[in-house]
Amino acid sequence: MVISMDLKELKDLLLKRLHIELQLFKDSILRQSKEEIYKSSYKIEVFVNSYEILLEDMEKLDEDTVRGLLYQNFGILDFLYQEWLTREDCVFDELKAYISGELGIIAKINAPACGKEGADGTEFNKAA
Repeated sequence: MVISMDLKELKDLLLKRLHIELQLFKDSILRQSKEEIYKSSYKIEVFVNSYEILLEDMEKLDEDTVRGLLYQNFGILDFLYQEWLTREDCVFDELKAYISGELGIIAKINAPACGKEGADGTEFNKAA
């Protein structure tokens, strides 16, 4: 007689699997040299964030999704990392826009102290 698991049991198994995957990943990282660990910093961040996101979303997962993840013949966290790497990364563009904006603000704030001209062409007073 075969008894299938209920959703709660499946989710518990998935949580345990994800925990084991993360612990094994951490162990493999800690066996590396400091330089290799530094080079792996992005991968570490993605693994840990993926794990945390999956934990947060666990209650939302339906039975088919949980079973699909459990039946994978490969590491779930590594799979998500590899798939993430195939996506276009817009973080650099967002950071560049942010820094450009901040530089503009800094330039405006410091313009009076530097004796620069204002937008209306009048010269700011120089600090005495």
